Formats: sequence, structure tokens, C-alpha cells
Amino acid sequence: MPTISELSDVLDWEAVTVLRAIDDDGGAGIDRLVETTGLDRSQVENRCQQLSTLGLATETDTDDGPVHELTGAGHGAVGNGLYDDYDLVGDADIDELAERVAELLDRRDELRSQVDLLAEDATELRTRAERQFGDREDVRAEFESLMDDVEALERALSEES
Repeated sequence: MPTISELSDVLDWEAVTVLRAIDDDGGAGIDRLVETTGLDRSQVENRCQQLSTLGLATETDTDDGPVHELTGAGHGAVGNGLYDDYDLVGDADIDELAERVAELLDRRDELRSQVDLLAEDATELRTRAERQFGDREDVRAEFESLMDDVEALERALSEES
């Protein structure tokens, strides 16, 4: 029997997905494997042949047609951690990622709100400064620079949407 390391060199994620589907069902026909893996028929058939060649699965004829089952070597490889060498994405991983994305979107919305308030405050402050100091070049230049920064922030947040 090949070692886990040797199997990892030979098996791709599709083969491991088919092997896991066979294991989960305790044996399954091609139609069932296509249904549970989401792979197309030719991919499933090729991977079943590969698993059979490697001695991990076998095909048994039943009244309902051929069924693929794990061999002793297949059970041994699974028990020795074959699945561990593959990064199979689980529901928990997807939920965690979705939660992080939602948090980032909330943070982006919060930043947008803060930039909008900053723009309003800067405009109000500019108006007050013009009343107090008149149209002085140094005051105007300072506020133009500030408004350019606020607009750059607004553009950056808009481009990310």
C-alpha cells in the first residue's frame, strides 16, 4: 500500500472528494457520486478508476448496478489521515469568512459615514474661517488641501464598492 505522502503526491482534490463521498455513503454508484460531489460523470469515473488502481476503492456489482466501496487499504489511508493533507473547506470555514466580510463591510460603511461628517465639518469650518479672516491666500490654501484629502478619501471608499 502507498504511504500517505505518496498518495498525496498522486491524488488531487477531486479524487479525495470522490473517496470521501464513497466513504461517507459506505459505498456508492457513479450517479450518487456525481450527485454528492458536484463533479461531472467523466471526472467521477476517472477518479474511481484511479482509486481502484491505487487499491483504495473497489467496484462491486450489485442488483442496483456497480457500487464503489473503500477497500481495507482505503480505510487504512483514511484512518492514517489522508484527508488531513487536503484543505477541504467546511461550512464553519465559510461561515467564519462570511462573518469577517460582513464586519469589513460594516467598517467600510462606518468609514464612509465618518468621511461624510468630516467633509461637512470642513465645509462649515471653511465658511467660518472665510468670515473671520476674509479671503486670505494661506487660509484658502490650507482648506483646499484639506478638502483634497477628504475628496481622496471619498473616492477611495467609492472605488472599493
